[in-house]
Amino acid sequence: MIPVDDVLEALDLSRAEPGIGFLQALFERFIARVPFENASKIARDATVAERDKKPRRPEIFWSDHLERGAGGTCFARVAAMEALLAGLGFPARKVLGRVERDFDHAALVVSHGGQTWICDVGFPLPALVAPAAGRIETALMDLDVSVTPRGHRVDFRAGVPEGPRGLEIFEQEVSDEEFFERWRMTFSPGSRFLSEVVLRRQDPVRVVSYARGEVRVDDRHCRLRVPLPPPRAPRLSELFGIDAALLTDATVRVPDRDAREPRGSLAAYLETAASPEAAFSALSSPSAYRRFIEGVGAVKSITELPEGWRLTLAPPAGEQGADPIIEEVVALSDRRTLKIRRMTAGRTFDSELRAEDRGGRTYLIREAFFEASREDLLRNDSLRGRLAGSLAVDLLAWTRLLAPARDLSA
Repeated sequence: MIPVDDVLEALDLSRAEPGIGFLQALFERFIARVPFENASKIARDATVAERDKKPRRPEIFWSDHLERGAGGTCFARVAAMEALLAGLGFPARKVLGRVERDFDHAALVVSHGGQTWICDVGFPLPALVAPAAGRIETALMDLDVSVTPRGHRVDFRAGVPEGPRGLEIFEQEVSDEEFFERWRMTFSPGSRFLSEVVLRRQDPVRVVSYARGEVRVDDRHCRLRVPLPPPRAPRLSELFGIDAALLTDATVRVPDRDAREPRGSLAAYLETAASPEAAFSALSSPSAYRRFIEGVGAVKSITELPEGWRLTLAPPAGEQGADPIIEEVVALSDRRTLKIRRMTAGRTFDSELRAEDRGGRTYLIREAFFEASREDLLRNDSLRGRLAGSLAVDLLAWTRLLAPARDLSA
């Protein structure tokens, strides 16, 4: 048995009669308050030798959450949510699924009052899903649901196109025995969630996550990357509400890598119908880039370099005596990337424009690199939003160059 009332208090919810409104509230609070994390899994694997006892069953899961702010990974979260729903009068059944390979995922199917919902707290999805073809719009991303021979496919549309872009949830009910065997298999040596610390907390409009030495904040249109210097456990405890001692224990037991770059960055994304090659071609010549940049300022001169070009821009109107802006652009055709260095008033700003294929869809990406990690942006969503908005304007300007009627040869 789990302490249902204590769990509800931690989720800031009161008991209610089973119904879709209460189910929705339980789902949303679980996703927002119970972190997806594997620090508790790493610690459990190291301290419990017997394979059958390694899974943190619901009573352990909820005890760890109430005492240490812990959560869990896919199978543990599904089992914990099933136990909570059972204690509140919701009939639910466990099902398996696929993210990268068959049976690497699990979810719940909840039926009540003649309605059925897929309750995926394992991935997790940003909304309850009706098992029928259609589109579900959320503030974080859109979900395209389709029927498959085995169940239902959920594809992610819009949102930051990083990581898996969909999953499949199988219709067939899974027995407790098979479910726990699949769960136990996740403790095999070298398995994904025993190799490095991964943390994630999701609310309706953004996802805060940690992996490989950096915190990321994703919303529908942008990704912020903030590298954290060691020791990281105290800062991660503040961000995710997980006991610092638990995080320290996990990072000692598995490698905690440094971020790939010591400086932070902010990237905005925009999907386009053009191919990546066509999108890059629209910017990859001095004349095309000049048309693009003239939306920012008047180009006083442009000089071709061996790998790109250099532009001199007039200072913004009204700034008498201001230093001119110099941009040096390197065109990397093999990566469909422009690397841009802007210099003005003794300061240097680095950024990139990229056209990338993500699952057969073309995304335009504008990424700005900061001079430091910019941990302040983890607390300041308003400033993060304003900076992302300025990057998005550049992407919109790029799309104007992709219109068929434009003559880019001039």
